[in-house]
Amino acid sequence: MLTLAITGFDADPDLVTETVGFEPTSIGRKGEPSPSGKPRIFNGWWLEVDGQRLADGKQHDDALRRILARLEGREGHFARLRMSIQPKQVTVYGGLYVPPHDQCGVWLDPDQMHLLAACGVGWSLDLFTGD
Repeated sequence: MLTLAITGFDADPDLVTETVGFEPTSIGRKGEPSPSGKPRIFNGWWLEVDGQRLADGKQHDDALRRILARLEGREGHFARLRMSIQPKQVTVYGGLYVPPHDQCGVWLDPDQMHLLAACGVGWSLDLFTGD
């Protein structure tokens, strides 16, 4: 799974959609029930591009490229987002599930890093191993 997440802001999540110029796969409003059933403590906006578990670097790269295609040419939109909506976090995050004895790598190319930085988007990846 790889997700572009915009969280921790007071504005209505619909304003995030209007500002960035594309639709999320989900939104959350403060006070509404979260997936756990507890009330949300912050507003959030998420674009999930791959609901499957990522099992190798190529799957991560393919999912990241789909997110980057949405960001391309929208650097100004994300600058407005940071100035007007002021989210606490704008990041791409996900998980990589690898067998414990296999070698697996992920990579970010310079142009990918440049676009993420130009949009003010962070990147994080959790690694999970198992049998």
